[in-house]
Amino acid sequence: MSISVVVLGDQESIVRQIEGYQGELIVTRVCADMAEAVAACSDGAADVLLVADFQLVPPMEQVDDLLAHRTAIVCLIDSPTDLHPLPDVLQVPADIAISELEQRIVATVLSLKQPQSAQKKTNPHEAGREQRASGKIVSFWSAPGSPGRSTIALNYAVECSAAGKNVVLLDADTYAASISIQLGLMDESASVAQICRIIDSGSVDIARLNAACSLVQVADSTIRVATGIPRSSRWPEVRASALRRACAVFKGHYDLVVVDLAPHIAMDEQLSFDTQAPQRNAVTVEMLQCSDEIFMVVNSDSVGIPRAIRAIDELEESYADIHPKIVFNRVSVSSSGRSPKRRLIEAWDRFGPMHDVVGFMPNDSAVCSASVLAGSPLLEIAPKSSLRSEIRSLTGIKSTDLPKKRAIRRFRKNSRTSGAKTG
Repeated sequence: MSISVVVLGDQESIVRQIEGYQGELIVTRVCADMAEAVAACSDGAADVLLVADFQLVPPMEQVDDLLAHRTAIVCLIDSPTDLHPLPDVLQVPADIAISELEQRIVATVLSLKQPQSAQKKTNPHEAGREQRASGKIVSFWSAPGSPGRSTIALNYAVECSAAGKNVVLLDADTYAASISIQLGLMDESASVAQICRIIDSGSVDIARLNAACSLVQVADSTIRVATGIPRSSRWPEVRASALRRACAVFKGHYDLVVVDLAPHIAMDEQLSFDTQAPQRNAVTVEMLQCSDEIFMVVNSDSVGIPRAIRAIDELEESYADIHPKIVFNRVSVSSSGRSPKRRLIEAWDRFGPMHDVVGFMPNDSAVCSASVLAGSPLLEIAPKSSLRSEIRSLTGIKSTDLPKKRAIRRFRKNSRTSGAKTG
């Protein structure tokens, strides 16, 4: 097995060591310019980009592109003080023995060439992070339309927080973000975009990610909220790989990461460009692939159900390993007929895919309108409503639990460490 290496940086000694060792590593090109080195690797011609100087490490966006072409990135570090946490970049001492360097590079290259399912188990970059992660990523997705996905996602996060869990809520809808509106937050800065910029800078500091979010108090509990982009034209600021890394960091410090996603999953941009283009729907696809649990919210009427069936068909054609759980919303006699739950189950069994139905949310438009008008979740506006009871059941909280005492909610730009688990 031979591994082609592109060396970035003016360090002839490492090139001489590799060539003199005559092992599996073969230097195919030496570049002094970052753009030249990335271009040499971008077509998949190189297995490894060996960076001889930490200052020359490409930005995280280019790192993602190289990883997509199965090119590993290895950086030589002169001293331990130069060591910085860089996701998916293998950092080794500059004075490492060439035999050990080859061994670590071979292991990294092999892990990248494995199928994605096996890579999750053996990827050395993710191994330590997976051991520390104790939380769960829960995503809410739907077919195009307005089935009430954001309302359920918000109240799901609030109920989990009220039950004693540390929760962070991310509005990753790149088409019509609405979590900030439902909470009465006038935030034009877009916390999700800030989080992606922090990750793109190479930082995985939870304190910086926390500071980008707002800490919202609901009754006796608090929830950390990353607001979405206020204008859909800003979607390029939310990069899929950066948000995935951010969720992995949050997952290691929080019990629950709740993500509100846009409905669209079609990757049409690749049909319009000769080169790799930004993918607007990549955020939804990436988060669906890395989520531990997915709820698909379906509007329970003659329009919403066919839309949901087509959306799941499209999802299974491209991503057969994603299995969302179905939550019917706005269930009522007027939209589904007598015995609406039974009729919905019969219709889904007959026409729908084989996915579990886990919830039936009643149609309580008056309560939802009052919640949006007040900028407060159901816990504060209608603690005894049937809709809130069903959402609590979705989280696994018993409906017989007494509701929290209603309190005035205040929000502030949070401190750097409050709200995260210590440990």
